Amino acid sequence: MTSDPSRKRPRLELEGPELSRKDEEVWLSDGNIVVIAAGEVAFRVHKSILSLRSEVFCGLFSLPDADQGAAETMDGAPIVHVSDSPDDIRRLFLVICCGKNYYYNAGALVPVPFAVLASLIRMAHKYAIQDVLDDALFRLKKYYTDNFREWKDPDSRACYVTTTEADAPTVIELARLTNTPWLIPSAFLACTQLATRSALKYEDNSFAPASSMFASLSTPDQVLLVQAMARLARVSSARLLHLMGAVPCKGCTARDRCTLARDAPALVTYNYGDMLIPPPCGKDAMEPVAEELWNALWKTFCDSCREVLVETEEEIRMTMWNTLPEFFNVDVDLDDWDSRSTRIDGP
Repeated sequence: MTSDPSRKRPRLELEGPELSRKDEEVWLSDGNIVVIAAGEVAFRVHKSILSLRSEVFCGLFSLPDADQGAAETMDGAPIVHVSDSPDDIRRLFLVICCGKNYYYNAGALVPVPFAVLASLIRMAHKYAIQDVLDDALFRLKKYYTDNFREWKDPDSRACYVTTTEADAPTVIELARLTNTPWLIPSAFLACTQLATRSALKYEDNSFAPASSMFASLSTPDQVLLVQAMARLARVSSARLLHLMGAVPCKGCTARDRCTLARDAPALVTYNYGDMLIPPPCGKDAMEPVAEELWNALWKTFCDSCREVLVETEEEIRMTMWNTLPEFFNVDVDLDDWDSRSTRIDGP
């Protein structure tokens, strides 16, 4: 039975002050559907391209208000409303509708702003566009790596992503959203650095307020962060004791001098209670502290003792890194941790 054309709702052409703002970057003159994000910004795109890339969009476009008899149109094209932020949806459309490559420019590697990766991950996950999701997660893993050697080289990691520790809570959210546990330990580690700095004293002995960034973490993750920070502090303190016990070494060539140098930080702390040994979690619990601990006395050690201190600390740091999944309660294969092949070619 054919439907009665007279029963179809007439189209409503949006115009005047009620018109959503047309996006300056994604408004294709030959596009045949308009996507309005958060009721604010309108994107004119090709329905067929979005439908081919995403079954979710295909289903969205099959709804009654998205067909040719839709109630709303804009510049003659039917309208579909989505709740996503304009920035998020714009970044996705630039990739799948306009062919934008955020990762390379004329073949040269481009560091991608974290906000862009976060948008692509959220949108690609929501609309089930697997290749976009894989590419964005791959690039994020290049910074929030599971590999200790890569973590120790922040300059190299920064070639892939422009990010700060303040982004780490969002990384944890994205990892939970996409079931990508390998991102979580290093993101939590960055959170401990952020939390430590937020607790540092000002010169007038007042405390800096806790970062509001942590409010975005779930309650279980906030509790996990507090527990992990306490464990890292204990392990880092134990590291100082191991270092002090490593010298003078068997091959020491200046035992008396190296013994005096070894004991100096402890004696200063004992005699002047407010002159503390460098905090074990002052910046990054994974960073070396030996040279900072002995400061000007570092070169007082003989070459053999300095070498042993460096080697001992490197072994301890590696052990700490390998324990991070346990610290942060992340269910990963510990045999693969730190050796997974995230170094293959990718975006």
